[in-house]
Amino acid sequence: MTEPNRTRDPDGRFSLEIPAGWSAEPDEDQGGLEIWREDGIGTLHLISFEGDEDFADPAEELYAFLEEDGVEIAEEDVEDLEIAEGELSICEYESQDEDDDGEAEETTFWMQGVATAPGVLVFATYICPAGEQEAERETVRQALRTLRLAAPAND
Repeated sequence: MTEPNRTRDPDGRFSLEIPAGWSAEPDEDQGGLEIWREDGIGTLHLISFEGDEDFADPAEELYAFLEEDGVEIAEEDVEDLEIAEGELSICEYESQDEDDDGEAEETTFWMQGVATAPGVLVFATYICPAGEQEAERETVRQALRTLRLAAPAND
C-alpha cells in the first residue's frame, strides 16, 4: 500500500493529504495552496497566516471572515470537524453572481473553513457551480480532516 500524498503549504504552516487523482501547487497570485482534480468541478484554496499564540475559536474567526464578505450564517450552519492538530470549523452556502446589469447569472457553492492552532490560522475555501457540489463535497471534507497545523520554527 502506498503512503498518502501529503503536501505542505509554501509557508510551512500546514500540511494535508492530497486526495487520489487530485493535484496541488502553490498559488502564485494569492498565496497559499490550490488543490483540484484535473477533470473536476471545483477548486480548494488554503492560505495560512502567522498569528498569536492564542487564536480565537475557529468558528468565531469564520464568522468574522464571512461578515467581511457580507455573508451571514447562523450558528447551527457551522460544523466543527476533527483534525489531528488544531481545530477546524466549516460552513457551506450558495451565492448568486450578477452580470453587469444586476441580473442573476449563476449560483456558486461555497465551503469555507477556518482552522486554528497556536501561532497559525488557515482559511480554506472550496468553490464550484451550485448543484454540482455532491461530486466532490465528501472528498474535500476528507482532505480538510487531514490538516495538520504547525507554526513554522523560528530560525
